[in-house]
Amino acid sequence: MKKVLLALSLLSAASLSLAATPGPTLGGNITTTFNALDLQDRPMVLKMHQGETWQLDLPDSVAKIISGRDDQLDVQVDSNVVFLKAIQNTGWGNLTIRLKNGDSIQVVYSLASASGRYIRRVVVEYPTDPELTEAPVQAARPVYSTPTTTVPAASTPRTPAALAPTPTIPVATGPQVAPEWLRFGFIGGTRNGTSLNLGYRITNIGTEAVVFNPQAVRMQAGSQALKVAVLGDQNGTVRVNAGQTVYGNLVVDTTGSVSNAPITWSWIGSTMSGAHQYDVGGPLTLVLAGAGHAGR
Repeated sequence: MKKVLLALSLLSAASLSLAATPGPTLGGNITTTFNALDLQDRPMVLKMHQGETWQLDLPDSVAKIISGRDDQLDVQVDSNVVFLKAIQNTGWGNLTIRLKNGDSIQVVYSLASASGRYIRRVVVEYPTDPELTEAPVQAARPVYSTPTTTVPAASTPRTPAALAPTPTIPVATGPQVAPEWLRFGFIGGTRNGTSLNLGYRITNIGTEAVVFNPQAVRMQAGSQALKVAVLGDQNGTVRVNAGQTVYGNLVVDTTGSVSNAPITWSWIGSTMSGAHQYDVGGPLTLVLAGAGHAGR
């Protein structure tokens, strides 16, 4: 089960953002490589000095870059390469880099005074697809007794040989914890009174499509069940094909819920064949962030 940490403002109609565990801080004269899927769930943290240029080599062409500040960095894009140059020597900020394949790369940076004019390089790659296929298992053939030409004694009638029992086909016993190739993550949200709108992302790097029934989402605060509705671009079931990332929103009605009550949730998806079911839910921890914005 995956633990997701969200920061919520419960004192006003404030924004909500994901407080994910940050990735390693990058600094010094280095070139390093990151898993693109890890950077969807937690940000890349850059320590940038004024005058430095960072080169980010991404796994697909850039569609859009969203930044909370435009006075701290000079940002240039060349297909799948992003160049970041620190203009200021103090402060911090964040970037969301949306790729043309629909995936996003999260970046958080801090600024410091100049320490030399270096060019630092970061390579972001997708992992090699895991070995998900298994060798087919053949059912055993029924075994028959070998006929004999010996004539039995008249007093002992011959009993026909019995067939071996038909092999039993295994049946799935219930949903499993989501495997590594099926990833769910919250990507922020907003609060309006007792209604929470949480953005989500489901990534499938397996070999078979997985479908989710919007009516099957369950969320509970303590012993109280919460009403959850699924919003998104798709009507009916939410289908995530192999090699695809799907985005959407969960709208949660928290009316009558107790503050700081432990929250658990569940959303079960199944493969197209129905042979496997996977639960992408788990415990959900909400942390009070005070009045105003919970984060940038």
